[in-house]
Amino acid sequence: MTTVLGIHCGHEASCAVVRDGVVVAAIQQERVSRTKYDGQECLSNRLPVPQVLAAAGTSLADVDVIVSSFQAAGPAAVGLQRPLFTADFTHFDPFDERHFVVSHHLAHAACAAALSGFATAAVLVSDSAGTSSRDGADFHEPFAEFFARYTADDTDRTLFTELRSVYRFDAGRFDLLARDFSAPHNQPDVHVQGEASLYDNVARYLFRKEHAHGQLMALAGLPFAGTPRLSTSELIAPGEPPRVRNGWQLLRGHADPVDDVDIAAAVQDAFTELVTYQARRAVELAGERRICCAGGVFLNLTGNTAIAGLDRVDDVYVPSCPHDAGISVGAAFLGYYRHDPAPVVRDRVRSDFLGGQAEEIGVEDAARHGFAEAVSTSATTGKLLHHAAQTLVGGAVVARYGGRAEFGPRALGNRSILCHPVGCRDARSKLNTIKGRQWWRPVAPIVRVEDVATYFTGPAESPFMNFNFTVRPEYRDLLAEALHLDGTARVQTVTAADNPAVYRLLCAVADLGAVPVLINTSLNGPGEPILESGDDVLRFVRETAVDYLLSDAHLFAPPDRPDVVEAGPKPGAVLAAFGHDPDRRYLISDAEASAPVGRDLFLALSGAPTATVDRHEPRVAKLLEMGLLVEH
Repeated sequence: MTTVLGIHCGHEASCAVVRDGVVVAAIQQERVSRTKYDGQECLSNRLPVPQVLAAAGTSLADVDVIVSSFQAAGPAAVGLQRPLFTADFTHFDPFDERHFVVSHHLAHAACAAALSGFATAAVLVSDSAGTSSRDGADFHEPFAEFFARYTADDTDRTLFTELRSVYRFDAGRFDLLARDFSAPHNQPDVHVQGEASLYDNVARYLFRKEHAHGQLMALAGLPFAGTPRLSTSELIAPGEPPRVRNGWQLLRGHADPVDDVDIAAAVQDAFTELVTYQARRAVELAGERRICCAGGVFLNLTGNTAIAGLDRVDDVYVPSCPHDAGISVGAAFLGYYRHDPAPVVRDRVRSDFLGGQAEEIGVEDAARHGFAEAVSTSATTGKLLHHAAQTLVGGAVVARYGGRAEFGPRALGNRSILCHPVGCRDARSKLNTIKGRQWWRPVAPIVRVEDVATYFTGPAESPFMNFNFTVRPEYRDLLAEALHLDGTARVQTVTAADNPAVYRLLCAVADLGAVPVLINTSLNGPGEPILESGDDVLRFVRETAVDYLLSDAHLFAPPDRPDVVEAGPKPGAVLAAFGHDPDRRYLISDAEASAPVGRDLFLALSGAPTATVDRHEPRVAKLLEMGLLVEH
C-alpha cells in the first residue's frame, strides 16, 4: 500500500492524500483558515496537513511519499520574504528523504489525467503562469536538490515561465509534446498573451477586483441590444496559432458591469476561439481523441463546452478542481506513479466529497441557536427525505449540510443551498439575495443522470458543473428559474453511487410528482469560503432567508426572523431610474415622497411584487419608515 501526501504552496493552497492510486482526501486551506482563496508561497503550519491526514484516516508516520509544488518559487529568488518554508514549520522536516518537489504544469496534468479514467489521452494545461525555471523543463526531484538549485549563485541566465503545456498521458507516464512560455512584462494586468491573461485582465478591469472570472462568464451571457463596441476580430488575429491583438484595451468600462455586456461577450468569444484552437492542437499532437484539461482556464464552462463539441474530440474530462487547488491532488498522484512500480489506472472519478465530515448537529445543539426540529428524531431516512422534498416542492429554500465536504470550488450538494425551480417563486432572485450576489448571476440545476436528456441537451454527464447545457424548448418556461438569461444552464448530474444523498432527495421529489430537478448554489455568504462548521451553518441559516436546514439526520426550522421580511412598494408607489452610468439614480416615489433605493433592490422589485429585505438595513429602514416600502 502506497500513501502519498500532496501539497500545493501558492494561492488556493491545498493538501491531498492518494492511497494506492485513489484520492481519499483533499482540503483547500481556505476551508480551515476561513479566508477566501487563502494560500502562501511556502510550507507553513497554516497548510491543512493535519486536517487532510485526519480526513484520510492516516498519520504522517504512515505516509510513504510527500510531494510539494511551489507555484511562485523562482531560481535565485528564494529567501527574505519568500522562503520555501517558514522558520516555525513543524508538520515535517522539509529535507525528509520522503519529500519531493514537482513542477506546476506537470502536477496540473496529473490531477486531470489520473482522475479521468483514461488509459491514454491528450492533456492540455493552460493558466496565467506556472513554474519558473532555467530550462523550462518539468522536474520531479528530492526537495534537497530543488532547494540547492533554486538557492544557487546563478543569476545571469534566462528564465522560462510555463504558460501552456501539452502532454500525452499513458498509464502514469507523461510525455511533454509542446510548451509555450510567458513573455516578461512590466504591465501584466494590461498585456495579453493568451487565453488566461485575456480573461483575467478583463475580469479585473470590469469588476475592479481579483477572482471575478465567474462574474465575467455570467455577464457574457446577458442579452445586449445595442451596437457592440468590441468584436472578436478586433481581439484575435487569425493564424497558426491565433494571436491576441494589441490596441483594443483602449476602452472605457462602466460603474455598472451590466453596461459592459458587449465587452464581456466579445472577450468570451475570443477566449473560446483560443482555447478550442489549443484543444485541437493537443489532440493532434498526442494522436488521441480523448482529452483531459487542467489549469484555471478550465473553470470556464463555455470554453469547456466548446471543446466537448469539437469533431476531433470523443471525450473530455475536466476535474472538479482544475484550478490551482488541484495541484496537490496531481502532486500526490505523481508521487504514486513514481513510487509504485506498477501503478494502476483507476475508474473515472465523479465524486468530489474529499473534505472533512460535517459536524453532527443534534436537536439540543440546534435548540441553543433557536432552531426547532421540523421532523421527529425517530424519522427514518426515507421519511426525512420525504419531508425535505415536500418543503422544497412547496417553495422552501433548504440549506443542505451533511456528509464530507466538497474539495473543489463548487458546492455539489453536501454544502449547498437548494430550492425547487417550479415550487419556489423567484428562485434565482431569492438565492442571489441570500448570497449577496448580483441579480444576473446564474444558479445550477441538479438532475439525476438518467433524466438529464429529458430536460437538457448537452454532454452525457456533468458531475462537477463544468459544462453548459441548453434546456429543451418544451421545458424552458417550466425551468426558467434554473436557467441563465441566455437560456443555458450549468447542470450538475448525479448518480446513486457518486452522490447518494442528493440522488435520494431527487427521487423523493420525483415521488411527489414534481419535476425531479433542484436548483443549487453554495452554502456561504459573500466573500467567504463554503461553510464547514455546524455553528457557522446555524448562524448563516438564522441570519438569512433560508427556510430549513437539512442535515444527514434532521430537518430543522430556524427561529422566527423578525429582521428578515418580504416587502414591496406601497400601493401607488412607482420605481424609476434616471441618468446614465456612472451617475444613474434609482428612486421609489409616490405623490407625497421620493427616496433613493439600492440598485439590487430596485431590480428585484422590478421583476417581482416583493423582495426579501433586512428591515434594519439603513436604506430599507428609511423606506419602511417613510411608508414607501410595505411589509407583506
